Amino acid sequence: MFTRNRTATTGTRILVCASLLLIAFCVNFADAASVKAGYQYQEIKALAKNLAYDSEPAELEKLIEKSRAFIKAHPKYKRVDEVYYRLGNALIRLEQTEEGTAVFEELIRDYRSARYVERSLLELGLAYDKLGKHDKADEVYEKLMNHPKYGSRVQAQIAAKILALDTSERNGEEPNPYGPPASAFVGKPAKDFEVIELKGEALSLADYRGKVVLLDFWATWCGPCLNEMPHVKKTYATYRDQDFQIIGISLDRGKPPLEAYLAQEEIAWPQYLDAGGKIATLYNVRAIPSTFLIDGEGIVRKTNLRGGALEKAVAALVKENTAKQAEKKAEAASQ
Repeated sequence: MFTRNRTATTGTRILVCASLLLIAFCVNFADAASVKAGYQYQEIKALAKNLAYDSEPAELEKLIEKSRAFIKAHPKYKRVDEVYYRLGNALIRLEQTEEGTAVFEELIRDYRSARYVERSLLELGLAYDKLGKHDKADEVYEKLMNHPKYGSRVQAQIAAKILALDTSERNGEEPNPYGPPASAFVGKPAKDFEVIELKGEALSLADYRGKVVLLDFWATWCGPCLNEMPHVKKTYATYRDQDFQIIGISLDRGKPPLEAYLAQEEIAWPQYLDAGGKIATLYNVRAIPSTFLIDGEGIVRKTNLRGGALEKAVAALVKENTAKQAEKKAEAASQ
């Protein structure tokens, strides 16, 4: 009897140990799989980050391949929605728009409340607009705007702006929230303004009609602006007597640093302290230094000139302007 009980006890212990070993093995296997999935996810995320501003086809193809493999192997991974988003986005950037829409549709259907559904809804709408399927795009935008979780967020606000556009203007690109870039001003009349400059004098761009004007947005706290200043000063010294003027639009936070710098550098051209961003907004200045070169007729000819390119452009425009002014004087004299 004693022997039988001892044998039974031993057998029970063996079964318990075997079960514990099996559980430990399964836990370790699951942990290893989780670590592997995490590593692959980080690799995909790093690839996407490197491609944020670069559409290198070979790298996009690599991102697509890795994302597809990840989704197949780890459909329940906690960040799989982001991988879906990266995949759809990469396909559309490679002009595989139909495939991209299918990926976004699957994500939105199978992971309804996931973090990247919000972005995917907007991208899906843009993709349908790109394909000219504006009715389907409308459905997606409205779904985003009415979404119980995302309906009040930024992506939904962008969707509302897109829906307000005529379909002829909807080409699959987000509306630019910052307005046109500086280059969009080229060939168009410069926007006039009337302000009081730093010394208390009235300042208007229209007052310089007939002269070449460099509108220079800068600040004393801006390192690149100060690095550029020697080129600006040299250009001014060379052409100031040839119907050329510079108007400085300072984005400094107050007068003292600006006035100290102007005195130190002996800068003589007019300056306006645009502390409220009035003129910067008018010209949609996103970063400084930012320049607009305006001809004698008041037309913006070039923007964001730097270094030697600035003096070269001013020289050419001053020469052109001098010839035009001479023609006008000749015509007036002959009448």
